[in-house]
Amino acid sequence: MPTLNVTITRVAFPPATSDPDTWYILVTDHGTAKGCMSWRPQDSEALILEGEWTTWHGSREFAFKTARIDVPTNPRDMLHYTISRTKGAGPALEAMIWDAMGENWQAIPDGKIPRLSGRVYQEFLLQIEALQSKTEEVRVIAALMGKGATVNMASKAWEMWKKETLGVVNADCYRLAELEGYSFRDVDLKIRHGYGIADDDKRRIRAAVIYSLRKITDAGDTVAEWNSLFTQAIGLLGGYADLISDCTSELFEEGTLKAFPKSEGVSLAADWKAETTIWDFVSGNNSTPRPRLLAEQTGRGLGRDAGAGNDNQQSGGKS
Repeated sequence: MPTLNVTITRVAFPPATSDPDTWYILVTDHGTAKGCMSWRPQDSEALILEGEWTTWHGSREFAFKTARIDVPTNPRDMLHYTISRTKGAGPALEAMIWDAMGENWQAIPDGKIPRLSGRVYQEFLLQIEALQSKTEEVRVIAALMGKGATVNMASKAWEMWKKETLGVVNADCYRLAELEGYSFRDVDLKIRHGYGIADDDKRRIRAAVIYSLRKITDAGDTVAEWNSLFTQAIGLLGGYADLISDCTSELFEEGTLKAFPKSEGVSLAADWKAETTIWDFVSGNNSTPRPRLLAEQTGRGLGRDAGAGNDNQQSGGKS
């Protein structure tokens, strides 16, 4: 399958979304590219696209099947990865190797550093060989470790998203909270600072709202009561009530969340769509066009343009 190395100029469509697996129109330095991605790429981001050149309305464009970050090789991150997998080695030895050899750390001879000799040195060489045999996977894992992830977290991220891993996490590092065994707090305490996310950063606030909603609905409900969601998000962040309200409004406006003003309920758009499909099928309305959902303000932080769901249709439980 042909590959195309591109640099993103801008995302032409959609205007905004937090939903995974969205269809995008990308304006790049090689023309227009269209396809489905699991993250929203950033301007000036370098991608590797796999697909085919096609023609649409007389214009040549690239229809891609897969997209991944063109991962730069960071020698320091690669050393960190290698040391983390070398028995008998640790951060102190890693610092010594870097101070002694810099970017040429792979060429360090046996015994140049007293602690890197004998069995430890041989194990170190084995890990360098492994590094060279799994280039892309290792580069992605090393890049995540460079941001503060443990080798276990980074490896799990690769298992979940494969070649899309770095794109997914760079777009929203809090997606790492979706990994089994990890939570919002793991990302909040150990990872976000590597991405320059401050306490009051909107990325952090939005992630807390979505994470709180998912935790509340884990038991099977698809709709959470706003006060419960609001309280849980405040507890998770340690405050920031006004920002929580503002960011929730933005999530409604872009369609990531749906509101049910009569019952003051909140739902993820993906859950709302699934419930709506089931409701239409059960009620026999699947062939009848549904009216456009109207925006409605509840006055309690649900958002200035929150999409108003049908409260008779949604009770907050499983269908």
